[in-house]
Amino acid sequence: MGHPRKSPEMLPPVLRQRHSNQQDEILLPTCADHEDGTLTPVDLAVEKGLTLRLPVTTESVDLQHASGRVLAQTFTAQAPQPYFDYSAMDGYAVNVKDIGSSLPVRLRLIGRIAASRTKEEITLRTRSAVRILTGAPIPPGANAVIAQEEIRREGDIVVLSRIPQRGENIRLRGEDVQTGDTLIERRSLMDPRAMGVAASAGIPRVELFRKLRVAIFSTGSELRQPGEDIAPGEIYNSNRYILRGLLDKPWIDLIDLGTSYDEPKVLRAYMRDAAAQADVVITTGGVSVGDEDHMADVVRDCDGTIAVTRVAIKPGKPLTLGQVGQAAYIGLPGNPVAVFTTFRVVVDGLLRAWAGLKQRVEPVRPVIADFTWTCRTGRSTYLPGVLKGYNANGAPLVDVLPRANSGKLFLLSKADGFVVINPDYGDVKLGDLVGWFAL
Repeated sequence: MGHPRKSPEMLPPVLRQRHSNQQDEILLPTCADHEDGTLTPVDLAVEKGLTLRLPVTTESVDLQHASGRVLAQTFTAQAPQPYFDYSAMDGYAVNVKDIGSSLPVRLRLIGRIAASRTKEEITLRTRSAVRILTGAPIPPGANAVIAQEEIRREGDIVVLSRIPQRGENIRLRGEDVQTGDTLIERRSLMDPRAMGVAASAGIPRVELFRKLRVAIFSTGSELRQPGEDIAPGEIYNSNRYILRGLLDKPWIDLIDLGTSYDEPKVLRAYMRDAAAQADVVITTGGVSVGDEDHMADVVRDCDGTIAVTRVAIKPGKPLTLGQVGQAAYIGLPGNPVAVFTTFRVVVDGLLRAWAGLKQRVEPVRPVIADFTWTCRTGRSTYLPGVLKGYNANGAPLVDVLPRANSGKLFLLSKADGFVVINPDYGDVKLGDLVGWFAL
């Protein structure tokens, strides 16, 4: 197939963390979309979006209820972990220096230690061994544990089949964590690993960012809910369920307001209701330039402001960002494929920042095009694609799904990811470098 003819530097921009921890605490001024009607690049739209609100406030929560939430403090170790030397397996604690080098080695069994609160201390004596179970503290005088499968018992005598190495099967005090080490950083997600780290450090309560309240409603007089009868010209509302799936996160408190008709008075009522109870309002539909696209005017009629109205992304150009009262506003297009695409590329990062999470860089990695494509320049294009394997040089190959366009939701459901085409490309040829955004 030959060498790709375009360099990685020509790949499309990706979501980046452009604000330090200090900047996260400052509400920066917003600016309007380009007055000349040009499109806002994706990265600039993200930057503008990040200024629309501060991260949410914090609350103290019992550790058992912290799973999946966002940590609002940094934890440092107050003690080493493990706190004492302990056995890594069931076996026998011995002193390597004491047992010599000739086999077989016969040692007298003088006691047993299990993993529990130590009631009395057993000290290893000359030519002796202690039965020890996994997790039990190493007795004074012992410096190795030999596995129980490698010994033979003759009453109170332990017969070793080999000489263990010093330190064998012993977990040392502080080998995982030293006092003062950072255990979990602020703005981290309390995933199962973080939950375990916090519990192992004896932390009973944690300071978390409160859940981000996100209100959603769909716009469209033609929309009906699954299970309802539909007439000619009506469609089922897939956007509502796409958003519910995308927003189903432990750090989000979802407020689903349903569907509104394309009537400005009704839309204004929905908007005021949503903005009054949420940190973020997300709508679908009504943000383009058609006769029934009222959302930009609705935002302004509710004393809101618009920061972005047209983004250089395909699909999803009408993506709108603004504010209504204290709530950030995100207006997504009505096209379901555009809803999913713009959410993954732009909105997900904004919500994470407002919820207190660290910005995550979505890896758009270079791959080799196993297809040809012609498109207009000026917008970053996201096409549903599949991984095809690797070329002779071991570089990954991708292909777009057949007849891909923004109207095919079912086709999107079959994609492994998005093929990302730089806004400067006019076409893509076999062997070109393109971007790959995994789903």
